[in-house]
Amino acid sequence: MEKRYAFVARALTEAIADGRHPVGSVLPTEFELAEQFAVSRSTVRAAMQELQASGLVSRKRNAGTRVEAAAPARGSDGFTQALNTIEAVQQFGTETERHVQRVADVVADSELATQLGCRPGRRWLCISSVRMVPGDATRTPICWTDVYIDGAFADEVRAKMGGHHEIFGTLVEKISGRRFVEIRQDISAVGVSREMAEPLKTAAGAHALSIRRQYLFASSELAEVSLSVHPADRFRYSTRLLRQS
Repeated sequence: MEKRYAFVARALTEAIADGRHPVGSVLPTEFELAEQFAVSRSTVRAAMQELQASGLVSRKRNAGTRVEAAAPARGSDGFTQALNTIEAVQQFGTETERHVQRVADVVADSELATQLGCRPGRRWLCISSVRMVPGDATRTPICWTDVYIDGAFADEVRAKMGGHHEIFGTLVEKISGRRFVEIRQDISAVGVSREMAEPLKTAAGAHALSIRRQYLFASSELAEVSLSVHPADRFRYSTRLLRQS
């Protein structure tokens, strides 16, 4: 039997293909689609993930879901992330499920300090987790992420993280009363470590994409760093570049 989210995704794909939702238009809201198909909003979100992964739509908080193509991109698979703002990074947390693997207080030695871009001896709260796409019947993780949060916020983050389903950066903003003004991102190719291989359901040494994001308050004050490892066959990173003039 076809899953409900798959039915919604197929129906919307057909509606886009025959021009009922032309390229450049904005799809109805999650609430409107849930009413139209008589499904829950979580089912609609899972369907949107399918459309986004196939390159048909892009999603942006407070701007809706925009149709980007009339047909799925050939050979598209895994999870596609299109980012060009801090808000788009934050949206990632609402579109995926986090499954925490461990939580620990750490003090950065010289090796970790180099990875994070901080001074040795700095205290951090490290939260390790895997992320999955809602509705994915295979339950195959998208990535492993180690999030390092400034030790000054450790106690409150521990107390509140259970009920927080967005990325941890938004929780740090709520606790601190401040907003991140910049995210610095570095991308590199790595092999999956032995520790991550089993939770990620892949082989140790398999090709992967490593993404480091440093979250900064004003005056370049580093308060959080995330280190994510995405197996190569499950993730596609999409960036849209515009000419300034």
